Order: sequence, then structure tokens, then C-alpha cells
Amino acid sequence: MIIYDLAGHHQYFSSHSACLEAISLNSPAIFLLLQDLRKDPEAMTKEVYYWSTMIDGVCHKCPKQSSVIVVGTHADLLTPEQLTRKLTHLQSVAVFATSHQKLVSIIPLDVRYTYGAEMDKFKALLDETKKYIISMGPYIPFHCHLMFAFIKEKLPRNTGILTFSDLLVNILTDSDSFIQPDIFTITSILNTLSEKGLIVFIQSGDPSYSWIVLHKESILKNVNGTLFADPSNKKCTPIASNTGIVPSAVLNKFFPQYDIEMLIQFMIRFELCQAVDLSQIDTNMAPDGSSNPCLGPFLFFPALVSVCRPSSTEVPINSFGWSMIVSSPEKFFSTRILHVLLHRLPFKFAPPAAQTTPIHSVRNRRCTIWSRGIMWVNETGVTTIVEMSETFQSLSLSIFYPDRTDPNYLNLVHSVVAVIKNACQEFCPHLEVLDVISCPPEASSDHSKDTMLELLSLMDALDNNKRSVSDWKGQKYVEMEKWIRIEPCLPYLVGVSASQVPCASVVPQSSLKLSKLIRTESQQEGTPTMPELLLFSTKKLNIADLIGVNYSEFAILLLNDATGAIWPALAQQHHLNAKQINMEILQRWIQGQGMRPVTWGTLANVLEKIHM
Repeated sequence: MIIYDLAGHHQYFSSHSACLEAISLNSPAIFLLLQDLRKDPEAMTKEVYYWSTMIDGVCHKCPKQSSVIVVGTHADLLTPEQLTRKLTHLQSVAVFATSHQKLVSIIPLDVRYTYGAEMDKFKALLDETKKYIISMGPYIPFHCHLMFAFIKEKLPRNTGILTFSDLLVNILTDSDSFIQPDIFTITSILNTLSEKGLIVFIQSGDPSYSWIVLHKESILKNVNGTLFADPSNKKCTPIASNTGIVPSAVLNKFFPQYDIEMLIQFMIRFELCQAVDLSQIDTNMAPDGSSNPCLGPFLFFPALVSVCRPSSTEVPINSFGWSMIVSSPEKFFSTRILHVLLHRLPFKFAPPAAQTTPIHSVRNRRCTIWSRGIMWVNETGVTTIVEMSETFQSLSLSIFYPDRTDPNYLNLVHSVVAVIKNACQEFCPHLEVLDVISCPPEASSDHSKDTMLELLSLMDALDNNKRSVSDWKGQKYVEMEKWIRIEPCLPYLVGVSASQVPCASVVPQSSLKLSKLIRTESQQEGTPTMPELLLFSTKKLNIADLIGVNYSEFAILLLNDATGAIWPALAQQHHLNAKQINMEILQRWIQGQGMRPVTWGTLANVLEKIHM
């Protein structure tokens, strides 16, 4: 059993989620929520809902419920009447807050002592819950058990990391090993262990630069404690960067025990950072904006961005506006969603940065990023802004498009909404939200800029030809005829933004069908081969045809190509033939040239993230 002690400081919230996601892939966990009983009921409610929301987010991929034990601390400082009142309140809050997991018990403790009747009761409960969790663990084939035991025995104790080459040498030289020294078989076993969350297998075409990480919790703990610590900590001053851009050379100083290339790929794997194209950064400027030049390459960490929203990022008048608002006042979007979107949106939508542009650009993309959002403007003046509110209770999209009748307008709205919804579906699937669309001031009864209509009400008004409809708070009304005159594509925009069925609204049926078929294949053991993929495409659905012109995103996701350097060469080689490019990407992945595990599950996950 691995024990994590998570700090409660806000700087660590995003990395906490990444850490817990890694251990909750297939096996449920036990979460101990420590709640100070001295705090007032409102503060207790807020804290319990925060941690329960995070638990729901990190455990949603696990097929079984995790167990939650709420421990009320400082019980010795309360009178019996106060203790009863606080526990009653805590019980009523925890039952609702942890409804998606298994609430085991709420126990008051005097944590100054490791003995006593209450502590004995707590230990017995923890032991019983541990046995239950172990019994719920995933099935792992015997040969995977053998490999896992062998890796534990051969791993260097100081790092817990082994290269694929070193593993092969150990297997070949160990006379007692029952593992066959076959690269294909070993890779398949490592991919299975990685999918089960027991190891992290960082795979590349070169065995010397493929790593097996057993103690991922140790690396994440070190990364958390150094990179995401309070900027006022003097030890972290060289790393602190309000722009989020950090020279990778700094990592050598703080993590001398690790291979830096491995560490970078490890952090990229958990979407904690991304590589930044050195040629696109003003080399006369340091990442913190000072005039001290830094040597690259550079990494971009969204969690480190602390700059305020620039005045140049104001939403243009008459922009399309769409928001997701959390329906419960106690719940909110996690910081993890925001930081993942700051990774994904620049690559997919922001235009490439010109060679002469002396600005910071993420993954060779021209955009403006601040602590709560991102903005990009393309060459035709189309402006897109995605932003999280300060309370993290709403996530909004604004798009200014000069020509509202252009079909590409609908495509852009559809694509950006899809990326946002997929991230929310991935990291907070249980969060209940309202979809609202902003109304132009001219159509609102009081001509205000902040009139918002709930999507379902708007759909009803359009379907039934209503002349007006009230806003989502029931305080104003909107004239539909005026709105449609201003926004002729309104019925279609409502269609592409609809969210009654979250998955179906953002992923076309062909994509869902393909993903479902591949997930069926993923129940099989072993690694897919190219002949098997060709047979799948012939008998069921053609993967290459369905991906179509989305080969750039397909290459980035499947081969985990952080810089986006692979697909342009493939496009030139195959003369922009989308089917041939996609088949080449699949072939390279099968051969182990990418960083993603070669499994059916990996392919399904990648296809679900691509808007086809």
C-alpha cells in the first residue's frame, strides 16, 4: 500500500490531481479527509466539497468506488455539545459531497496521541477498509506479476527508474529469470502494467531512452515540492516564473538524481508541462520578464502562470459567448481542467508563431495566456478567448468572427466547445453544469451586455417559434427575432453547443462507434499488431478514413510528439494523402516509435480526444 500525504496549499492543487490520477486508474483508493472541527460550519462545508470534488475527478476512470473516511481533528478541544453539533453537520455535508464514492465513516480524533479507544477504532476501521480495497483490486495476469517482481528487484534504490535497455540486460544475465528476452513480449507486459497504474512506461524508438518508472509517487512528490512551491520560498526562486516558462537547465540543479530527458517526458506524460520552441522565444528576455537571458530549451508549466489578464484581451463587442456554469454553489471546476486546457487549446487552434515574433509562444503557437485563461487571434482577425471565473464556478468561451455567415464560424465554435467539453468529461464527469449562451445587447430587454440564456430554454424557444424567452435567472427577456437578425447562425450554434448528452454533443457518432469497437478489442490481452489493425479496418470501421485530415492531431496524441515536428514531414512525404499519413502514424506507433503504450486502450483514448 502506498500512502500519500497531500498538502492543502492551492499551489499544489493541479499537481495533486495528476498524482492521484496515476494511482486511481484501475484500483480504488482509501481517502482520509482531515477536517479541523474548530472551524465554523461554512468553512467545513467548503473544504469537504473541495476535496470530494477532486476525489471524484481523479477516480472517474476507476471502475469501482473508492472509500472515503472523514477524520474530525482537534476533537479534544471541543465540549461534548460542540462536538455533537459539529459531527452532525459534518455527517450531513459528507453524505452529499461524497455521493459518487463510498463514505465509510466519520470519526472524531485527538490526533496528538497514537493510542486510546478512538484511535484503536480508527485503526481497526482502516484495516478493514484496506482489506476491502485489496479485494477490489484489478486482475493482473501471472506473467505481469513476474515482471513486476523482477523490476522491483532490479531497480536502483535511489531513483526507482530503469531504462528499457537495462531491463533487457538484466533479463539476459539473470539465470533465474523466467521472462523470455523477447522485446515484443516485454513491451506488451510493460504496457499492461502501465495501464494498470503499477508503473509508468515512457516509450520511445530508442531502448536507451525508454524508461520504466516504478516509484512515480516519489517523482511527483519531488516535482510538487519544488516546482509548485510558494514562489516566496527562496529555494525555488530560480524556478518561479509568472509566465510559466522555465529553462530546462534549471531542472539539472534541483533534480540531479534523475535523467532530465526522462523527467521532462514524465511530466509531459501527466500534462504538467509542454516543450516550448526555443526559436520562438525572445532570447534577450528571461522567463520572468527580466533582461537576464536564459539558455533553453524551455518548458511551459500552466500551473506556474500567475500574470493577470492583460487589458488587450477584452472580449470584442458582438462576440459569440457560451459558458458552462456549475449548478451547485458548493462545487466548482478543478484547476486541473484549466491547466489541461492551457496545454491543449494552443496546439489545436492558435496560429503558428512567425519567426520574427519576439513573444513567448507555447508549442510554437502565438497566443496570450494568463492565470485564468487564454486568447488567440488568427490571420483573418478571428479572436477566441477561453477563461475560467475567479471562483472556478464557470468556464466561458467568447469568439469574435467578422463574417457570421461563414461555415468555418460554425466549425470553430463546434471544435472549441468539443475540446472544452471533452476535458470536463475527462476530469470532472460527475459535475453538474448549466450550458448558457450570451445574448447580444440589442436583443435584451434592458440592452445589457451580460444577458445569458440557458441552452435548453433557447432550444425550446427556437423549436416552438417563441417570440421571446427569459434569461437563465428569470430577470430579463430576449426578443428572438432581433437575436436571429444579428446572429443568423443561432439555430446551428445552439445545435453544436447542445449538451443534453455530453458525449454525443461533442463527438460525432462515427467517432463514438469507432471508439466503442476499439474498447471492445481492448478487453483482449496483448498488443495490437499492424495486420490486426488492417483486419479491424476492413471488417469493422476504417480508422485511417475516419481520422481523415485530422492527422496532425492524431500524430501529436498517438506518438506523444510534444513539438509537433513529425506530421509535417509525413504530410510532405505522402503528398498530403490523409489516409497514407494516418497509416504511417499507426505503423510508427506499432513499432514503438512514440511515447504512448501500444495497446487497444491507448488507441481508443486518442480517438476520443480527436474531433472527427
